[in-house]
Amino acid sequence: MSATEESELAPYAANTDRDVAATWDNAHRYTPAPRHRRRLIRDLVRGLPNVATFLDAGCAQPFLVELLVGDLGWKGAGCDLSPAVMAQAAAELPGCDFAAFDLAYERFPGDRRFDLVVCSETLEHISDWQAALGNVVAMADRYVLITVPTGPLRPVDKLMGHYRHYTPSIVVEALERHGCSVVQVKEWGFPLHSAYRWGVHHLGSSKVYDSFAEGQEYSRAQIAASDLLYRMFFANDLFRSGSQLMVLARAPRPGHAS
Repeated sequence: MSATEESELAPYAANTDRDVAATWDNAHRYTPAPRHRRRLIRDLVRGLPNVATFLDAGCAQPFLVELLVGDLGWKGAGCDLSPAVMAQAAAELPGCDFAAFDLAYERFPGDRRFDLVVCSETLEHISDWQAALGNVVAMADRYVLITVPTGPLRPVDKLMGHYRHYTPSIVVEALERHGCSVVQVKEWGFPLHSAYRWGVHHLGSSKVYDSFAEGQEYSRAQIAASDLLYRMFFANDLFRSGSQLMVLARAPRPGHAS
């Protein structure tokens, strides 16, 4: 990474990692970007050979776990910082395994490994993201899928606990340093998700954060508006750019020192 890139991606969020997603149930459930992200992840991993187990590392609410278990029939697991959120996830999906721990310092209990480890919209929330990525890779037997935001780090992103945003080259190089071989790089979100993010920025970060991330029940009007945006966002599939980055990689061969 160049000095310029390092400077541009320097952390802006609070000095202490925060469990900012613990109250985002409605936001994760209804808003268009998380819904499309789950769809895109499912479509990226659907055809992977020899995958029967997966971990959603940094899952918050277990919507992705539920989708992949239901659509692909795999055995699912999840982890996140919040014991309360993981206990609730375990109650909702009793056939899956959930654990509360910090990805920057720990791995799944019992040194358990999975055919696929997905780490979606998590690394940007962790100050020592390289250490967290190392633990993500170490828990994967076959594949790793990383999704992170790209583009400018705006005030609303900082409020949501983002330390940095990424470029494709930074994520690819980091995965390769941990012994992975990259299979696919996908960028998504132009033009409607990009315009949506721009609009959120100019509407006012604090106002948007208060309505998005503080756990209030969504009204029927909010749900309807979110559903309309979700349908409109399918237009982004026609393009190959945007502020959503997904990188699929093969995990290191056994014996590689991460």
